Amino acid sequence: MAVRLLVPIIVLKNHHRYNILQAGHNYSIDVQAIEREVKKMVHTGHEVIIISGSHALHQHEKLAVVVSKAMRSHSIHETRADGRFHVRTKAYLDGAILKEEMERSADVLSAGLLEVADPSLSSRFFLKQHWLNEQDDTLDSIKHRPIWESYMPRNKKEKRGTEKKKHGNLYRTYGTRVIPVFVLSLADVDAELLMEEENIVWTSKDVVIVLEHNNEKIPLSYVSETTRQFARPSLAQRHILAGLASAVGGLSAPYERASHIHGRYVVNWLWAAGCHPFGPFSNSSKISQIIQDVALRTTIYAQVDAALHKIRDTSESVQSFASEHLKTPLGEPVKGNKNKSSTELWIEKFYKKVTSMPEPFPHDLVEHLEEYLDRLEGQLVDLSSLLYDHRLVNAYQNSSDILQSTIFTQQYVERVLSAERDKMKCCTIEYNRPKQSSQAFVYGGILLAGFLVYSLVIFFSSPVR
Repeated sequence: MAVRLLVPIIVLKNHHRYNILQAGHNYSIDVQAIEREVKKMVHTGHEVIIISGSHALHQHEKLAVVVSKAMRSHSIHETRADGRFHVRTKAYLDGAILKEEMERSADVLSAGLLEVADPSLSSRFFLKQHWLNEQDDTLDSIKHRPIWESYMPRNKKEKRGTEKKKHGNLYRTYGTRVIPVFVLSLADVDAELLMEEENIVWTSKDVVIVLEHNNEKIPLSYVSETTRQFARPSLAQRHILAGLASAVGGLSAPYERASHIHGRYVVNWLWAAGCHPFGPFSNSSKISQIIQDVALRTTIYAQVDAALHKIRDTSESVQSFASEHLKTPLGEPVKGNKNKSSTELWIEKFYKKVTSMPEPFPHDLVEHLEEYLDRLEGQLVDLSSLLYDHRLVNAYQNSSDILQSTIFTQQYVERVLSAERDKMKCCTIEYNRPKQSSQAFVYGGILLAGFLVYSLVIFFSSPVR
């Protein structure tokens, strides 16, 4: 549940010919315009910080190596004026290879840009481990952990602050989400260099990678009526916004939809044109009101979906625990109505009826779960009515409450089951090393002295002498 969003736009360039962060030329990007559009895709109360900075690619050895490794090529077949197919090789950048290394470097580069832009914000987004203040860092790490993680350890052996941190490591504060945007500003590359599937942007849920070079037009395999479409890699603004719309708002292109029959997404190019930054047929650097509403609704749906998954996991953990201990005193399974599951039989026999038999977990757990599920049902009904009335602010607050209460309930159930599982163990085996004590030698000396005195008494009291 993020309440702060940090979007660092990191330009990695292998030249000094121009800087796309400087205004005044055709390659410039407007960071303020991007920030305005991103704020439209988040709910009220979220803090959005967008910073930008430029780095020379050769100063970051690992990033330079991974860019070189990501260069790929494939063969394509084209028809020319002679009417024949011609095979040629076309280069492209593989975004999946770039993703892994750039995710590792994101926090370090983002913290550096944030420290330069506004040092007061750095401590709000990142914590840094120092050797001289290990105790303070432990307190800070507990302070920025979720509330439900601060009550008690999961078991007796687990202690707070036992996780070892390395010197100089950066850690995001709780409630912070960082989505870095890496813009690869390259010169002296292949004139038709693109990313896979003829795209200029590659997006995942945690990182956005955009390719930029100073070639004006690259012919694509798409045609609008009788005109061939071209990609313009020198204009990165629209592609940055498209990547952020996918990562921040969870949006997909309007012409894409998931197909369970095909097991992949399918496209309908009739929806490709419009006020959106996606695809080869759009030329807009803004997001329409309809797409903004979709992004806000997607956030609500994502929170409810996460809550439902946690509810299923909690229910399965309770059912597995009950099935494990669902035995009569003679070790036989509980029998009853065939239409009811074993868990329902267990609850009906041992919880709805008063019994003196040992119980796997207390009545309070079942009562709390029942009350929680009843309350959740009412919240979901209210949420559906709020979405129907297009009251997105209230619906977002409702979904946040649902997710938070679900997390609390899941943590409560896990801790109760863990404690009861330890209580229901029939026996424990402990291994102790025997302790050597000086008292053993004392007792041994007393025993020897007793034998000596006894032998002397027998010897002098003998009637033969």
